[in-house]
Amino acid sequence: MVDSTRGSSPRITLDVQPRYELRRRSWCADLEWTLDHLAELQHSNRNMDFYWYPRSDQTQVRVMNRVDQEPDGRPWEGARVPSSAGWREHRVGPTHRTIPQHRELRFEEIEYMLPSEAFPACFAEVRRRIRDRHRRIAGWRVLVRSIAPDDIWLSNAYGRPTTTIACLQNTSLPYEEYFRDMEAVFRQYGGRPHWGKKHWLTARDLRPLYPRWDDFRATRRRLDPDGVFLSPDLARLLAEG
Repeated sequence: MVDSTRGSSPRITLDVQPRYELRRRSWCADLEWTLDHLAELQHSNRNMDFYWYPRSDQTQVRVMNRVDQEPDGRPWEGARVPSSAGWREHRVGPTHRTIPQHRELRFEEIEYMLPSEAFPACFAEVRRRIRDRHRRIAGWRVLVRSIAPDDIWLSNAYGRPTTTIACLQNTSLPYEEYFRDMEAVFRQYGGRPHWGKKHWLTARDLRPLYPRWDDFRATRRRLDPDGVFLSPDLARLLAEG
């Protein structure tokens, strides 16, 4: 929290907690099982996401929980694990070791943040279009994850429970036609683009998606009137200058 009371020096209050350990588990399951149990998995785990593999129509489900706050039961019970992909990941460690993953493969990515209630219909259309139009080149997986609502003005999760869909593509393969088709679906269901990934929206497109857009621009101008922190990309996105 930032305290910028007029006439006083700015102060920042940090809300910290002792280091803790996470247990990371993953398993493979049929897509239908994953979608049927998605709400339960999202609400009972600290972190939950899954990858959908378009060519096999299978998923890899991943959950992470504090070791001292784990939900009851075995979340993968009842999943029909494909024999060809029946492995599970299980490791425990501090957050800085269990959350990140080291990757050497280079890829392009588009990710949109959707209102959680819109996810089922949006994902169904994404799945249909990938299988009907893009399966020949869409060799990479599709990531689905969930984010709690917050009150940060330009946050993708501002004011609403959020479920995301991300399409990934190897850098050696064409992606623009595929990603633009997916973007059209995401926008139809009220999606907000990830700020650091591929999208083709302008300030005119973005403004209606964020209720506090104008407040943010006014505050930015007041705190940085000379545009010291305004890069060319930010200036374009915010329609500044």
